This record gives sequence, C-alpha cells and structure tokens, in this order.
Amino acid sequence: MADENEAAPKPEKEKELEDDHGHCSDCENEEHHFNDSPGDDSGAKKKKKKHKKKKDKSGGKDTVQDPLAKVSSLPADKLQEIQKAIELFSVGQGPAKTMEEASRRSYQFWDTQPVPKLGELVTSHGCIEPDKDNIREEPYSLPQGFSWDALDLGNPSVLKELYTLLNENYVEDDDNMFRFDYSPEFLLWALRPPGWLPQWHCGVRVNSNQKLVGFISAIPAAIRIYDTCKYLPLFAFIVLRY
Repeated sequence: MADENEAAPKPEKEKELEDDHGHCSDCENEEHHFNDSPGDDSGAKKKKKKHKKKKDKSGGKDTVQDPLAKVSSLPADKLQEIQKAIELFSVGQGPAKTMEEASRRSYQFWDTQPVPKLGELVTSHGCIEPDKDNIREEPYSLPQGFSWDALDLGNPSVLKELYTLLNENYVEDDDNMFRFDYSPEFLLWALRPPGWLPQWHCGVRVNSNQKLVGFISAIPAAIRIYDTCKYLPLFAFIVLRY
C-alpha cells in the first residue's frame, strides 16, 4: 500500500507543460497559463492582443534612439532654454553674493584671459603682447563657396545691402523681441570717422550669386592707458547670416 505522504506520479501532459514553462519568460508563462485554462479563452485573447500592440509600436525590434538625434530634433526655442539651463548650472546657480563665495568658485573662461584674478593685487601694467613687426597680408581662408569683399560704402546699393544684412541678422535680445535698426545714413557716419580705412569694411559673399552674408568692420581710435596713448582698431558690426 502506498504511503499517504508519497506524491503521486504526474500525468505525462502536465509534466510536459511544466518543463516547457521552465525556460519561458514571465509573460510567456502567463500566456501558457491562459492557454492551459480551458474555461478562460477570453483572457488568453486579451493577453495576446496586448503583446501584439507592443510589437507593432516597436516594429518587432528592440530599437534604441540616439539621444543626440533626439536633442537635435527639438525646436530652436527649446534648445535655447536647455542652453540657458546648462549655463546656469555651470556658474553655480547664479551670481555669487559675496567676495568670499566668489573666490571659492572656478571660472573656466576668465581663468584663461589676461585679467586680474579675484583678490589679486595689480602693481604694474603694460602690453599683453608686444606690437607685431610683420602683419599678415594674406586674408584667412573661408569655406568653399565664399569669398571676402571690401565693401565700398560710398556705393548706395552696397550700403543698402549692408543695412539689410544688419537689420535682419544683427544684435537681438534672447526673447527675439528687439533688434537694432541702424539707418543707412547712421551706418555711413559710424563706419567712416576721421582716419577710416576702406579695407576695414570686410564683407563675406556667396560666390554663386554674390549675396552678402557676413560683415566685420573696424574704426580707428586713440586709447589712453594711464600716460600712454595707443592707436587701435575698434571692431564693430560683426554679423553673420545663417
């Protein structure tokens, strides 16, 4: 007579199902359980439909989206907000309130510039670098398809081109609400002071259609530094259309 505590041998079909479940994932086991239940066909159908929807969304494949591509697809205003947030965190959550707090911070940009450090006592002054004896005469190369052009601002059509370029692309506030609107007459007055040089009105044109897409200029200025007077070019109206 068999012992009551001894387990009875399992039917062959039930044993096969148990072995099959041993290597399935949890979701597959659930499907097996639904399919094995003769009285609940509707549950099995619902489970299958859910799995089918998930496969349709992903195309049946595990795809990983490139985060850089996702960021690049954002609108320009969203990208500006992200950039502002990064800059805010990089400077330590806003400006320092005391000199002691400011001295504990690091300044990645200003630490590379020839300016006094916080708390540094300046006892002398002079040139950052000596005057150059030989000035490069060849212009720097531009990307293919673009070329330099010394603008003749005495030509009304050229002056109009420069006005349009500055009006549509020059300094603008962060909210895109305000932009400088210098008249052609003002530009002519500002860019041709006493001692002005025509080669200091540098434009960038597209070779294919001669469209003006960039501009950089300078005007002469006498700068007094303590008891020394230096004649230097002051750069202004730097703009690039993009």
